[in-house]
Amino acid sequence: MTSETQIGPAARRVRSDHNTNQSGRSGSTNQGNEGRPATCQVTKKDAILAVLRIRSLNRFEAEQHGDHCLHSTISELRNDGHRFHDEWELVPNRFGGETRVKRYYLVRGA
Repeated sequence: MTSETQIGPAARRVRSDHNTNQSGRSGSTNQGNEGRPATCQVTKKDAILAVLRIRSLNRFEAEQHGDHCLHSTISELRNDGHRFHDEWELVPNRFGGETRVKRYYLVRGA
């Protein structure tokens, strides 16, 4: 007898469901944050807002914190009621020149 026949049909069904995801590929079907408590989920907006409470950011610095489109995140935060001061600055680019980007500052007490 193989180990497959030693377990019941319900266990085989669970094993089968676990080993094949919706696309038919092998692997766990647990996707996303299932099984984690909701308190463990930190959104991109929350992460960037936490950094902006400490210091200012431009788009390249924000990438180090997982945000690859800072201006969109700032727009969402503004829609949520947060206020920002922004100003243009020049940063070095990989071709030896300079690139103009915005630096964002969270306005405190707003």
